[in-house]
Amino acid sequence: MRSEKTILLTGGTDGIGLATAKRLVKKGVKLVLASRDRVKGEQTVEQLRRESGNDQISLIVFDLSDLDSVSQAAEELLTEYPKIDVLINNAGTYTDQLYWTKQGYEWQFGVNYLGHYLLTRLLVPALCCSRERGRVINVSSDAHRKAKINFDKLHQSTADDYHYRGMQAYASSKLANVLFTTELARRFPQELTANALHPGVVATRLANKSSKDMVQFIWNLYKPFALKPMRGASTSVYLALSPEVREVSGRYFDKSQCLRKPSAKARDQHLAAKLWTYSEQAVEGYLV
Repeated sequence: MRSEKTILLTGGTDGIGLATAKRLVKKGVKLVLASRDRVKGEQTVEQLRRESGNDQISLIVFDLSDLDSVSQAAEELLTEYPKIDVLINNAGTYTDQLYWTKQGYEWQFGVNYLGHYLLTRLLVPALCCSRERGRVINVSSDAHRKAKINFDKLHQSTADDYHYRGMQAYASSKLANVLFTTELARRFPQELTANALHPGVVATRLANKSSKDMVQFIWNLYKPFALKPMRGASTSVYLALSPEVREVSGRYFDKSQCLRKPSAKARDQHLAAKLWTYSEQAVEGYLV
């Protein structure tokens, strides 16, 4: 069974993203898999083709931590895929050590949010060409409920005396995902829909990649009790394909595909507008 839908998925080579990809390709969609690692991306594409029998799977390689790379990828995508029906901003990172992106942004903010912000903005023309309104799906987390955004700590040039806490930075990036979702929905009400989701606490390698030994130890103890990635992919797949949410926009869904009210800060329209303005200024050189 083939589908006419073209779906772009970031972070599709591991964890929730890989599970999402497996479920989508079995529906016969045309899947564009975004990966930072070309070798791993090619291996994943071959695996997906072999397991699903779907040959409509392709690879785009770029680095969300580098806005130059995101911009170049978007240009390539617009040429190859003038119509994109669904964009799933799934890729995510966690670290408990302070790193900066190539353009000087706090690493988790840069990868989890700002790279996706730029990618989405640049792909709006393709999303607008969908027969229905294009769908943007932002994978967030209930960690956003304990977050705030300190704009002075987002860029290396203003972050003096930064006592870095990885989980606070992670939660802040996930709050940014939700704020971006509601503001995107508000600014493009006719062109696209935008929704965010909490996939549940899922047994992935997120906390094993760039964390201190104690964090990894605690996470490994907890993992057997967390959701399996296939279950964690459920809401992303639902929001990508279900006709029930065709006209739903600016909302937040949980792991069971139920609407939930996000935190008070995530519903703050002034904060959402402020983040949009900050982000637009951060990427203004790429939006020409």
